[in-house]
Formats: sequence, structure tokens, C-alpha cells
Amino acid sequence: MRNIAEIEKKFNSLNKYNLVFASFFFSLMTLCVKNIDKRIPIYELVFFRSLLSLIITIFIIKLKKINPLGKNRPLLILRGVLGTLALICIFYAIRNMPLSISTVIQYTYPILISIFAGLFINEKITRNLLFALVIGWIGILVILNPTQLSNIKVNIESHSIFIAFIGSICTALAYVTVKKLSYTEDVYVIIEYFPLVSFITLMPFVVINWVTPNGNELLWIIGIGLFTQLGQTFLTIGLKNLPASEAATINYLQVVFGSIWGILFFREIINVNFLLGASLVLLGTIISTTKIIKST
Repeated sequence: MRNIAEIEKKFNSLNKYNLVFASFFFSLMTLCVKNIDKRIPIYELVFFRSLLSLIITIFIIKLKKINPLGKNRPLLILRGVLGTLALICIFYAIRNMPLSISTVIQYTYPILISIFAGLFINEKITRNLLFALVIGWIGILVILNPTQLSNIKVNIESHSIFIAFIGSICTALAYVTVKKLSYTEDVYVIIEYFPLVSFITLMPFVVINWVTPNGNELLWIIGIGLFTQLGQTFLTIGLKNLPASEAATINYLQVVFGSIWGILFFREIINVNFLLGASLVLLGTIISTTKIIKST
């Protein structure tokens, strides 16, 4: 018990670096999803991810001897629903697009976080943070420009883009919900409800349409569960210590990680326009990080 408390204290002291680690582990999760054959349904991947995460989280909750049901149960359930919808959409986008492009579309959510955080938790948007968000958004638009997509010989179906943006909206709402819950709930209770809701809601679909994964696929599925759990832990701790919109700007780093994995493992084409967009995204992250350093 003391060891867990000491580890949490160290995590809390990392501030913005929690979110850097979260971006890195989430990018490894996308790499695992991309490597799994399409014969395994999306909902089955999310189900397995949820099962592994739920086992790990419940184990930690028992060690800490805290109430696993939490205090604000309706909001915790809502967080689980939003997270489940977001993950299904994100997995679909990863499977049907180049990894670098799907990651970029996913990261349209920070500007939505700014709006939702202002509407639901009364966070103020500073001039520097707004500037960082605008720069990051311009970078995303540069990468998603139709001419740019044509130059790198990428053809993306419109419904795939729509589903990816739905995932972005759900992600933004989930972030804001996590931030609000962090004021009253233990980190691991917040994390628990995400896989719990996913596990319960997706079980009927998995049982009816079961597809048995082979040994190689099973390893990638375990990777999804492990890396998502690590990413979710660092993300939840990071959101607890930083404003949601500010944290989202730092998480732009996943675009960079996703692009690197796309080049290394899937031979995705990265041209000058993509590098320009990615550089603008990274610049927005640096501006946000510099602001945090000055304020601590």
C-alpha cells in the first residue's frame, strides 16, 4: 500500500510529462491495432482491451482498499460510455486509414476540449494557450488538405473520416468528464469505469459474433490492453494536475509518434507538407509546455 502511494506521488510530480508518456503509450496502442488482421471485429478488440484493463485496475483498487463504485456514478458511467464510443471510432479509423492520417484526425479534439471545458467546467482559455491551439489546428489542416492527400496517394472514404471525427468529439467530451471527476474521485476509480462500461456493453456482440484470434493476434491484443492501460493511467493523472485544454495541447505529441510508427512499420509517405503540418503541431506543444514551466 505504501509502495503504491509512493509511486502515485512520483507520478503526480511529473506534471506535463505524464501527458507525454500518455501520448507515447497511446501511440503504441495504435501500432498494435494496425497490426491486427481485419477478420477480428473492432468491437472484439475493444472488448479484449477492456477486459485486460479492468483486471489490472480492479487489482490496484483492491490493493488501495478504496470504494470501486465511486461517488459520482452517473458521471462515471457517462465517462465510460464516451470512452467506449471514442475507442470504437478510433480503432475503426486506425484500421481504415494510414496511421499518420488517422492520428491527425483524432487530434482535432483539443480545440473541442477548449469549447467543452468552457461550457461544462468553466475553464478559462489564456491568450498563450489559444495561440498554441490555433497553431496546432493549422498544422492539422495542412496535413488534411485534399491536395496533400492526393500528393501522398492516399484515398480515404468519407464515412471513415466522419467516424474518425465522431471519435474526436467523444474523446474531447471524455477528457472534460475525466477532468471534472478528478476533483472528487480516485484516479483508478475513474479508469475502472471506462473498461467496465465497455466490457458490459460489448459482451453480447462478442459472444454472438465470436472470432478466435490466433497466437500472433493475441500478442497484439495483449499489447493493446497493456499500452492503453498505461496511457490511460498517465492521462488521468495528468488531467488531474493540469487544465484540460492545456493538457490536450501537450497530447498533440501523439501525432508525431503516430507519424514515426507509420513511416517505420507501414511505409507511409511523409512529404514536405506533412512535415510542415507536424512541425506546427509540435510548435503548439512547445508553446504550451513553456507556459506550464513558467507557471510552476
